[in-house]
Amino acid sequence: MCCERATESVLAAVGVTYLAHAEPHRVRLVATDAAQVRIGEKTVAFGEEDDGSVVALAKRVFSGFEKKCGVTCARRVVLACASDESGMPEVVHRYLRLGFSEGKRLYEDVTSPEALAFAKLVQRVSSECEHTRQFVRFARLPDGTFVSVFEPNENTLPLVGTHFARRMREERFVVVDPKHLLAIFHEPEDMACSVVGLDAETAATLASRVDEADERERLVQALWRRFYRAMELPGRGVASRGYDLRASWMPKRFWHGLPELDGRP
Repeated sequence: MCCERATESVLAAVGVTYLAHAEPHRVRLVATDAAQVRIGEKTVAFGEEDDGSVVALAKRVFSGFEKKCGVTCARRVVLACASDESGMPEVVHRYLRLGFSEGKRLYEDVTSPEALAFAKLVQRVSSECEHTRQFVRFARLPDGTFVSVFEPNENTLPLVGTHFARRMREERFVVVDPKHLLAIFHEPEDMACSVVGLDAETAATLASRVDEADERERLVQALWRRFYRAMELPGRGVASRGYDLRASWMPKRFWHGLPELDGRP
């Protein structure tokens, strides 16, 4: 069964397998963009023409799993569904099946293959959420809006929007993820962010606004770079002692978006 890489789609697809009374060993969930039929398999496309019914079925599955296994396990499902791993739908599918069988015991199950594969997804997404909270950098536009471009390895923006809404409650801001074609928007005094899907052109247009920072913003960034360079230890180059430690705490894939590591004058 093919489904999209989204929590609602994966949960609804699992619900369909239950409603069809399909035997677990005869069903495999795959992401639509990574579907490859094996010998003897038939593909069932999980259509989403009626988004309302998909969300309703996903809520039904999620509520049932939460009652059966507890709130903590249910929250972990949301984290796992944000993973970009190609096999994510099937890993979540097997974990949900295991949970509906074990109930509350699922939380303590750390040895079964289904639980181990699921835990790896949760760990990866949790780490990327922390990276997102730490390394998103905003630039202030002339109209007072703060904008940031961030490309995490997992689909983390919907999971961390509340964090930025709390810290920047009085500000208008947008964080754009061109990799996942997603953005979160926040208006002053809102308690949460709005999550919006984008097309490639709109994502590129929003991302380009980072270069529209006003003179005051450029001055603040220059001051921050000067402070950062004054505080850093000298000789921390690629071949120098301490470089590996710096790269592990501040992954190099984020360096291009950090003002403190921008080499431009």
